[in-house]
Amino acid sequence: MFFSLMSCGRKASAVSENKNPAESAVAAAKADSFTDVTRKTQVWDVINDPVFGDYGRLIFPVDRPLREDLTLEDMDEVLMWYNDIKPDKTVEIVNYLGQQAAAGTQVFYDIYTEEEKSEDPWKEDTGLFFFHGGPGAKTAICNAGGGMVYVGAMQDSFPHALELSKKGYNAFALIYRPGAQTACEDLARAIAFFMNIRMNCRSTCRIIPCGAVLPGQEWWHGSAPTGRRLLAKSNTRSPRR
Repeated sequence: MFFSLMSCGRKASAVSENKNPAESAVAAAKADSFTDVTRKTQVWDVINDPVFGDYGRLIFPVDRPLREDLTLEDMDEVLMWYNDIKPDKTVEIVNYLGQQAAAGTQVFYDIYTEEEKSEDPWKEDTGLFFFHGGPGAKTAICNAGGGMVYVGAMQDSFPHALELSKKGYNAFALIYRPGAQTACEDLARAIAFFMNIRMNCRSTCRIIPCGAVLPGQEWWHGSAPTGRRLLAKSNTRSPRR
C-alpha cells in the first residue's frame, strides 16, 4: 500500500459531489476561507466548518458527548481526567489548523483506505493531523492519552505537536481507536504511513532515548497506561540500535 504527502489541499469530493454549479462554487469559496475562532466559539461550529471537510469531528473526542452549545472554553467538561486545560491554547490550535487548511495546506491524512473504512466503519475515527515544521526536518508522532476510553488530543497531543512545529519539527498527532489492540493497529498503520512519507520526502529524524518504534522517528505519548501499552506492544518487533 502506498501513501504520499505529495498531494496538497483537502479532499475534492466535498465539493465535487455537489451537482449544482452555483452551490459548488459557494462550497469551494467557503472551504478556502476561515474565520478565526474565540473562546466563545461553539465546538459544533468548528466541526461543521467547511474548511475542515469531513474530518472536523476528529479534532474533538468522538467517544465523548458534546452538548450542542459547548464552547471551546468549556472543553474541560469533555476532557475527563485532565487538569489545567487552557482555553487559549485550544483556540490557538483550532486557528492554526483552520488557517493552514484555508491556505491549501493539508493538515489531515487518512491512514486507512476507503475500502478498509467501508469494511470497518470504526476506522473512520482515525487519522493523522499534521503540524508542519520545515522541509527535511526531524519528525515526531504524538499520541494522546485518555485511558483507552477516548483520545484526548486537544489537551494531550495537539499542544505538543503545535509547539514542536514552532521549533521546526514536523509533528503528527494520531487519532486512534481506543483499546489496547485497536490503538496498536492504528499506530502501526500510522508508522507505515510515516515511513512512506520518509521514502518520498526524504525527511530525517532521530531515535527517542527510551527505545525507538522505528529508526529515525520520535514518539511522544500522553497518559501512562496508554503510553506504556503502545510502547511495549509496538517495540516488541521494533529494530534496535
